[in-house]
Amino acid sequence: AFVVLSTTLLGPPPGFVAVSHLPASASVVYAGYLITWWITGAFLYRTVHQLRTIQSIYNQHTQASLFRMQPLYAFSGLTALTAAILSSASYLWLALNPGMLTDPTSLAFSLPITAISLAEFIWPLMGIHRLLDSEKARLLDSVAGRLEAAARELHRRVDEDDLANMDDLHKPMASLEIEYNAIERVPTWPWRPETMRLLITALALPLGVWIVQFLIQRVMGP
Repeated sequence: AFVVLSTTLLGPPPGFVAVSHLPASASVVYAGYLITWWITGAFLYRTVHQLRTIQSIYNQHTQASLFRMQPLYAFSGLTALTAAILSSASYLWLALNPGMLTDPTSLAFSLPITAISLAEFIWPLMGIHRLLDSEKARLLDSVAGRLEAAARELHRRVDEDDLANMDDLHKPMASLEIEYNAIERVPTWPWRPETMRLLITALALPLGVWIVQFLIQRVMGP
């Protein structure tokens, strides 16, 4: 449907026009064009279905625990790979069509693809992120309540000059503070830090190289 609509509104692809006087070549080019978009459509459908399934698993069949984060990292590698595959398609297209490096519309095409790729990585993980955020707030509130109770006991002893066994109160307060700080440091996004760094590099580096090449050609060109 997309091929028919785009061909009707925008005309046939440039490669098809270039070989239109050669019937056999034109047929091969157009068949490749159709197959490419057919595969693209199937890939996009599969991607959306897969990411929605991941989101459903996280939202409905996962118990959020800040103390057992390792199982929650299971799908972040898959969503990162999906995002990298989608973004690589636009970079591959630019690599195969170097003439497009001088065309600003290529950048207008690549930037949304990069943004969509990043959204593909984050969107399926939003549900479990909210659950982890809620669990973190619950645990922090629980520890804070106990710290408050310990602080009230401390004030009572000081006010009543009951300082004989203050060490018995100091140890639980210190332990609660350690627990609070440990919970505070736990991230609520279900991916390892290196996963995000590698994805950002995969998405941004080729685009940065393209922008540098474009600027150099604009400055050094005729």
